[in-house]
Amino acid sequence: MAFVSPQLATLEQSLRESLQKEAADSQKRQRAVELQRETWEQNRQVLTVPEELSTSGKEGGDKKQQTEEDASILTTHAREAAIEKRKLQVKEKVQFQLNRVSNEARRLDELRRELDSLEDPTRREVSDIRKKIETVDRELKPLKQLCERKEKELKEAVLAHNDKTKLKTELVSRLMEIVTTSERVRMQKLEELNNHLEQMEKMSGRAL
Repeated sequence: MAFVSPQLATLEQSLRESLQKEAADSQKRQRAVELQRETWEQNRQVLTVPEELSTSGKEGGDKKQQTEEDASILTTHAREAAIEKRKLQVKEKVQFQLNRVSNEARRLDELRRELDSLEDPTRREVSDIRKKIETVDRELKPLKQLCERKEKELKEAVLAHNDKTKLKTELVSRLMEIVTTSERVRMQKLEELNNHLEQMEKMSGRAL
């Protein structure tokens, strides 16, 4: 039994219902035309009178009315013929779609059977590789925990190193500041002592 997807089955059912509805509508139209033609024939029989009793004016009116009715019937027949022609065209299209849907359903069924019978030639190799992957995953778990622990220790060591480096930089800066201040004070004292000695020498020279 061919496998048909729900979408294709629905489309096929819809197309068949459209064909049935179109056939029913066509029968109704044909019946309406037949009734109109029968009514027209009955009216002609009622309107027909013996030739010796008719007048010339009445003959002209009857002929005009008959001509109009004939034209109306011809127009109706022409329209019905056009409708029938169009119906045949639509019917051919619908039948084409039905055939296409049936062909697609058969093709899908063939593909489904091919998929069901398809075997993977690398199934065993794939299974072995998957087992190896699972083994590696189990081995990776403790290694990951070790890496996380080492990363944490490294991060703490880096932070401690940075703190000590910062402290060293601050201490060096403070040392340089103290040394510079000390040098400036000592130089200032030396200059003051030197000036004092020079003044003493000048005073000693004058005394001599």
